[in-house]
Amino acid sequence: MLRKLFLIGLVTISSSLFAQAGFDDDVQDVAVPVDGGITFVVAGAIAYGISRSKQKNNNN
Repeated sequence: MLRKLFLIGLVTISSSLFAQAGFDDDVQDVAVPVDGGITFVVAGAIAYGISRSKQKNNNN
């Protein structure tokens, strides 16, 4: 039950992330450097997952 509630909440919250404010036609596009920070977060998540997987395998 808790897992289903978590998944429903996750889907609800993530759908609001796609919402964007409307802009007038005279607004110029600005390049935003998003790649640097996201790369470190993904690399950290992969490293954490590998370390947890190794710990779980060593305990069994």
